[in-house]
Amino acid sequence: MTQPQPQPLTLNPPPEYELKLLTALAYFLGRSLSAQALACLSMYLRQSEPRIMSQVRYYAHKADIHEYDLLDLIFEHPDRADELLKRAGKVHQPQEGDVFEEAIDQQSQ
Repeated sequence: MTQPQPQPLTLNPPPEYELKLLTALAYFLGRSLSAQALACLSMYLRQSEPRIMSQVRYYAHKADIHEYDLLDLIFEHPDRADELLKRAGKVHQPQEGDVFEEAIDQQSQ
């Protein structure tokens, strides 16, 4: 079985103060801004892993699937995960909008 290729990730710059903090951190660690942003995002995700996985576990239970199977399904086939979780009652529907997406839209105007 071939492994799915991760989708490219493009991030808009954070708000000014956070960008200054990120720039200072990159400066002191001798990293590029992009490498430091990736390191910060990775650290945040690792620290948030219990919270994220508790949500995955909750929905996996509702969908009668193992939590790591659901995690893989979300990564490899998000459309299939959507279909599976329709019955479980997803918390956030894509058409509902998101405060971070709204901020990005406002920055690009």
